[in-house]
Amino acid sequence: MALEGLFLKDEGHDMSSNHDVKFPKLGDMLEYILKQQPNLLKFSETRDHRLIFPSKMYLVVIKFLSKCFESESEYDNSIVEKMYLLLEHAMAFEGSSELHATATKLMVSVGACLPEITSAHYSLRISWLKQLLSHVDLDTRESAGRLLGIASSALPNSEASALLCELVSSVSGIHKLKYEAQHGALCAIGFLAADCCSRTPAIPDTVFQNTLKCLMDVVNSEPASLASVAMQALGHIGLRTRLPPLVNNTSQVEVLVALHEKLRKLISGDDMKAIQRVVISLGHIGVKEASSSQLDVALDLIFSLSRSKVEDILFAAGEALSFLWGGVAVTADVILKTNYSSLSMASNFLMGDVSSSFSKYCSNGKCETDEDCHAMVRDVITRRLFDGLLYSNRKEERCAGTVWLLSLTMYCGHQPTIQLMLPEIQEAFSHLLGEQNELTQELASQGMSIVYELGDASMKKGLVDALVNTLTGSGKKKRAIKLVEDSEVFQDGAVGESPSGGKLSTYKELCSLANEMGQPDLIYKFMDLANYQASLNTKRGAAFGFSKIAKQAGDALQPHLRLLIPRLIRYQYDPDKNVQVC
Repeated sequence: MALEGLFLKDEGHDMSSNHDVKFPKLGDMLEYILKQQPNLLKFSETRDHRLIFPSKMYLVVIKFLSKCFESESEYDNSIVEKMYLLLEHAMAFEGSSELHATATKLMVSVGACLPEITSAHYSLRISWLKQLLSHVDLDTRESAGRLLGIASSALPNSEASALLCELVSSVSGIHKLKYEAQHGALCAIGFLAADCCSRTPAIPDTVFQNTLKCLMDVVNSEPASLASVAMQALGHIGLRTRLPPLVNNTSQVEVLVALHEKLRKLISGDDMKAIQRVVISLGHIGVKEASSSQLDVALDLIFSLSRSKVEDILFAAGEALSFLWGGVAVTADVILKTNYSSLSMASNFLMGDVSSSFSKYCSNGKCETDEDCHAMVRDVITRRLFDGLLYSNRKEERCAGTVWLLSLTMYCGHQPTIQLMLPEIQEAFSHLLGEQNELTQELASQGMSIVYELGDASMKKGLVDALVNTLTGSGKKKRAIKLVEDSEVFQDGAVGESPSGGKLSTYKELCSLANEMGQPDLIYKFMDLANYQASLNTKRGAAFGFSKIAKQAGDALQPHLRLLIPRLIRYQYDPDKNVQVC
């Protein structure tokens, strides 16, 4: 009862916010728990044992032990073994899905810090881990797949190949597995095949070819939820090695070329999670890829999403483009052997500090990239962004371009080609400050802040001067955007409705109204009004960017304060609440 009281008093308390809390040593905490409940060390292969604690209490215990583990830098092998046994005890069938997901994620976290101990431990638990691949909880299945990948590194080549063949056969078999088992097997195939491909010597070519064929068949024949997981597995393999052509009798076909049309259908569907998986997998496959036809397919599919209005899809596409660009500071080991989910989560997107966002993910400060095979990709991405999307007459394309340029700046900012492009990037973000779309404007402001942090002294001075000029109304004229009939000049309702009750937002609708009224020159007045609104938007965006840069600029702002202070006070009392907030 003493033990139960110790943990239940913290139940419901968010320990993740306890940055200044000093946690006890993991060994001391485990010794205290196990002294009172030694049966926690009894391992059950069948998982049919009874939990000693209720699931809810066990959950609190594990979260607390996780904090103890994170607060230490050195670990004794015997303590880690006891930790694993305690977590494995929590995997009893009677435990809740939340408990199982939390326990397996902690197993992966421990494995990320201690891969050799973990691989040795779980190489003796292969059968036990395979049971978890059909768990009802998705996170538990994914963690079990990761653990199988980690464990396989301690297996001989023959055993690892046999395990991979077994999983492939289970997915390719005549008798279909239930959804959960099929999903878990596909997850495990990706992690396991990625590990097998990085070995010397690698697994037999026939095993690798069968694995690729299995995954491609799933992409082609299964619904989006499973097809996207198979693509995710191909992406995990692509992080380790270039995907070879699939050999069919005497012919060969490249993976992405063969899947091109099916992938196009998948990313034009309505399963948002599936689209994100497919898109990010294209970026992962491109990390090692050197085939221009494969890279062309990946770029074509990603840029086809430029009119998407779903933010999560745009961010996923930005992540994929960053991997294709090269220089991302997250290694394959981090993606495959930790609880990694995405670059945006790793970097605390929109809020993170550029200089420190990825420091814990870098391996000796070196980023995985192949400069030669990415040169063509960078050229295509640059042209598509700067000659098309960022200055497009469609607001959704400008928004997509902003998200993707910000992603490249955020994730690849220290890469030499991005460094050389900083002046051009700064100009693009400055241009986008006048957007009506709040997401575009906010991301452009965030982009200017990131450029400031990445730039040298000259770049920093130029950015401060440009922002001051924008705020004081003396900035240079923006690059013009060519209008077409459906170009949105005003947001819906901003200038009312036409006499017939129709909308007045696009260039075509405004021209029609001017002609109906017999005053063709009225369109010029509308455009003057639109330019004035854009000017206000630009100042709002500049104020937003300025508020972020001001924290970093320090003394660089001193010469401008006499000009800025009256303007900033004026904006503080602006009738537009959005301007006041900035």
